[in-house]
Amino acid sequence: MIGKISNEIAGYLKKQEPENTPSIAVMAYSLYIILHATITTFFIIFVALFLDSFTVTAYTLLYFIILRFFAGGYHLHSSLLCTVLSVLLICAAPLIHIPLEWLPYLIGVNLLFIIIYAPRNIKGYARIPEKYYIYMKLVSLAVVASNFYWLDASLVTVSLFHAILLIPKQEGRK
Repeated sequence: MIGKISNEIAGYLKKQEPENTPSIAVMAYSLYIILHATITTFFIIFVALFLDSFTVTAYTLLYFIILRFFAGGYHLHSSLLCTVLSVLLICAAPLIHIPLEWLPYLIGVNLLFIIIYAPRNIKGYARIPEKYYIYMKLVSLAVVASNFYWLDASLVTVSLFHAILLIPKQEGRK
C-alpha cells in the first residue's frame, strides 16, 4: 500500500516537473521511506496515548531514533513487520519494569554492544563516508552512556532491543 502511494505521488511530481525532478524510482523510494517512518510514528503515538504513556514513549522513541541513526543496525525485509515490531517494542518499553540496581549493568552491556558492533549495516543505506564511522560509534556510546545519568528503564529496554539489531547476521542464513 505504501509502495503504491509512493509511486503515485512520484509519478504526479514527475509530470509536474519532468526536467527538474529525479527519476520516478528514486522519488518513490524516498517517499516510501518518509511515509513508512511517518505511519510507524503515528501508530506509536496512537498506542502511547491509548496506554496513557505518551511522554515516556515519545522520549523513548526519540532516543531510539538517535541511537539507530548513529549506531545503525540491520533492517527487516518486510516494512509491515518492521512497523508492527517497532510499535510493539517502543510502546512496550515503558511498561517493562527493571529493578534500579540492574540498570547500570544493562547500560554496560549496551555499551559493549556499541563498542563491538556499531556502526552496523550503514553501507548501502546512508551516504556517510567510512572515515566518519568512528565518530558515529562515539556518538552512539555517548547516547547510551547518557543513561547513567537518568537511569531510565525505558531507555535501557529500547537500547537492548536496538542491540539485537547490531548483532551480525550469520552468513548463509536467509
